[in-house]
Amino acid sequence: MLCLRKWTIACILACVALSATAAYAQDPTPPDWNSFKAASFFDIYLTPSLATDQLTYTLTLGPTPTFTSGGNTYNVNWVKAYFVVDEPGNGDFTATNGTVVTDWMWEENYPNGHIAGWHDGNDTLLPGQSKALGFESFVITGSPDLLSGLHIGYQDGSNVVTDWYKGTLAPIPEPSSILGLLLGLGGLAWRRRR
Repeated sequence: MLCLRKWTIACILACVALSATAAYAQDPTPPDWNSFKAASFFDIYLTPSLATDQLTYTLTLGPTPTFTSGGNTYNVNWVKAYFVVDEPGNGDFTATNGTVVTDWMWEENYPNGHIAGWHDGNDTLLPGQSKALGFESFVITGSPDLLSGLHIGYQDGSNVVTDWYKGTLAPIPEPSSILGLLLGLGGLAWRRRR
């Protein structure tokens, strides 16, 4: 009987430990605007730029995405969420979920600033991949300071860490824009040589 009690207690402790580990391993849901830390993103793009009545967007991770926060730069392993994040004060936006995103969950939250977007999906966006995003409606009022909020898994030494970050995502330059820039720089260099 004593042996049975020891096994029962051991099983209960193992179950408690496993459930605590599973709860810790779940992706966090952003409770509000304050969950997002400021960052500068590199090789991560949102095309086109956020605009009223522009309903479809593409979130793209380049081949070597990184971000800088707190003076440190980190390599991005994956992204599992995209939010429009409104810095409070100069305006706002309204948004409703469209039918494009089916594998990430929609969430909208207003306290301490406004966030709206998708998170905690089974579809993890990896470097070199893109994901289509779509609103049913998206309207900007006033001149809000809109940022992109991402749930990022990143490399910190030998550890993979996850957290929420916000910053500006530039659209991917069109090939014609890049070609025009290169031709312009080439023309400038040619004029200087003469």
